[in-house]
Amino acid sequence: MFSHFKLPLHALFVLPLWFACALPANAQTAAPTMAQALDAAWALSPAARAQTNRQAELDARQRAADSFLAAPPALTLRQRSDRANANQGFSETEAELSLPLRTPSIRSASVRQIAAERSDYASQQSSVKLKLAGELRELAASAALATLERDLAARQLTDAQTLLRDVQRRVQAGDSPRIDSLQASAAEKQAAQQLSQAQAALAAVQTQWHALTGLMTLAAPENLVSENTPGSLGTALPEHPAARAAQTRVNASRAQLAFAEADRSDPPELGLGITRERDRRGDAAQNTLQLALRIPFGGDNRNAPRLAAARAEIDTAQAELDAVLRQVQADTTVAQAALLSARRTQLLATERAALSREAQALVAKSYRLGESDLPTRLRLERESFEAELALARAQGETQRAIARLNQSYGILP
Repeated sequence: MFSHFKLPLHALFVLPLWFACALPANAQTAAPTMAQALDAAWALSPAARAQTNRQAELDARQRAADSFLAAPPALTLRQRSDRANANQGFSETEAELSLPLRTPSIRSASVRQIAAERSDYASQQSSVKLKLAGELRELAASAALATLERDLAARQLTDAQTLLRDVQRRVQAGDSPRIDSLQASAAEKQAAQQLSQAQAALAAVQTQWHALTGLMTLAAPENLVSENTPGSLGTALPEHPAARAAQTRVNASRAQLAFAEADRSDPPELGLGITRERDRRGDAAQNTLQLALRIPFGGDNRNAPRLAAARAEIDTAQAELDAVLRQVQADTTVAQAALLSARRTQLLATERAALSREAQALVAKSYRLGESDLPTRLRLERESFEAELALARAQGETQRAIARLNQSYGILP
């Protein structure tokens, strides 16, 4: 025979969320590091997926820039005869191969432009990867806070259940009124509700983490890389990926201008042709070889708009570089101040939690001795939980401040 048992009402809500939070944690044997999580998220990102074809495009353009031909060769065929009038057998066939040539100055400017674009693309990829690392850091900090709140809520529920059993024994023994049992039961239901909410919040963060990284296990937040600013404005800050990306964009714009200045006209064309001609029917055909050189001339109608557009690109890129340097410096200053504030808040929260725990322990002892009533103990239990919750949140905000400071330094996990 099977024994029958009844689950409390709150378990119907708590257990599904508990399984939602517990199963992903068991899916992997060890939690990944932030660096491993970043690699996993990068592999799923659009920028990484397009990287192979983008590199193939740059390689193809590099091969084209190294070629002596500015465009593919063209073949021209012509045929003339007198069949429409005299019809005496006159025939002329001409074949000409046109070769657009790339001048040495154009070849050199093209090679420099491709090299600048290749460097710009690598820097842009690093900048995109840093932004992805920022998303991971925010999620890891949120997960750490949600885990602390979940653990705290679970501990509160355990304490509330222990207190409820103690109060129910007292009520059954006639040592406490029935209202104490009702108050203890209400406190237990409130603790179960808070645990359910904490588990739901943690499950939501885990879902976002899995969507971003494809991993089932959350990574632990990283430690602070350095307490010092990596550099001052205009000196070491260009090593920041965002600043380096802005600088390479300036370099690419300058290379584009240099190419526009070198490419003043359409490429010259070398023509190689052969003509086969016969004057009358029965005469022997004669072959002649032709050599032609076509040199186009440039002009303002062609070059002025391209040069102006290239100069405008340089001005825009330089302005973006200046703005990025200022923003990086401001982000670092703000992140340092936020970390200092978060640490002060955590210190105060730690002291408050210690005092609340001490007061709660004294009231719990006096309640067991019959020297205080249940409402007083429940009030102290609630105040102690609020103090512990404030401490957990202060610890989570400290982790978030550390993550944001590392992000402002431009350092990848």
